[in-house]
Amino acid sequence: MREELHHLVDCLPEEKVAPLLRLVRDQFDERPVVRDLPFIGLLEAEPDFAERSEEIMRSENNHSL
Repeated sequence: MREELHHLVDCLPEEKVAPLLRLVRDQFDERPVVRDLPFIGLLEAEPDFAERSEEIMRSENNHSL
């Protein structure tokens, strides 16, 4: 059974591996230290914000220097 499991895991696309890994880790007492959570954000801005985004980014980059 282990050989079949190894083979099946090797055949999985990369994006399917993380959820399976979490499922297997949950079978042990140890919890993973790093969590792979998606980033979700909202932004409210003036209507021309998208048009000015490059200008804003250049301005922000110069402030960090």
